[in-house]
Amino acid sequence: MAADRETRIIVLHLTKYGDRSLVVQALDAERGRTGFFLRGAGKGHGGLNYFHSLGILDVVAASNKGDLEYIKEFENPHRLDAIRTDPYKSAIALFIGELLYRSLLDGAMDSDLFEFLEGQILSLNSEQGSVANFHICFLVDFCRALGLQPKDNFSPSTPLFQPFSAEFTATDTLAETLSPEASLLLHQLLSLPREEALRIPLNRDQRGDFAKKMVEYLSYHLSQNLNIRSLKVLHDLFS
Repeated sequence: MAADRETRIIVLHLTKYGDRSLVVQALDAERGRTGFFLRGAGKGHGGLNYFHSLGILDVVAASNKGDLEYIKEFENPHRLDAIRTDPYKSAIALFIGELLYRSLLDGAMDSDLFEFLEGQILSLNSEQGSVANFHICFLVDFCRALGLQPKDNFSPSTPLFQPFSAEFTATDTLAETLSPEASLLLHQLLSLPREEALRIPLNRDQRGDFAKKMVEYLSYHLSQNLNIRSLKVLHDLFS
């Protein structure tokens, strides 16, 4: 019989399985995107409050007859009350969770990437100011963490961002580019500290358009169609 395995996970998505079980899709610090069974998930199980989008848990995983391990024990190393209860932070967590679920595949997890994601989650939970720009800041930093950072060669002579070459280009290019407004915003997010980037004044259409373009950028460079449905929730929420 295989030994139990201790690992840390980031919860991405839950699916009900039968009357009292869940399938937990998560990022495993060792194995990347992984599915687990969680048994005894009926009403009155207070610990289920920790199984929310971007919940961070230390788990003991045990072998199962099927393909999925089951979660035998779990503890929460961080209190993420704000992500769980604040509607704005919860919506951002839902978006980030869906983005991670669709963009990161099964397989060995890069420890630096996992540490980056854990830090981003803690930052979202503890942020005291407005979080309206948090998801677009995250998108740019996520590209950097994946090794897909756009080249910040923005200048008066190269003011438009070209997603396919991942660099800024001149206005007379025939290639598809971001709008001047979105290109300038990308330059700002690449160059400003997070505290300043969070305070850039934007309306919901500007945020929504930029987030959509960055998801398309990731889709192209990851060779995956990232259809992120929760983007609409953020667009509607941050008016």
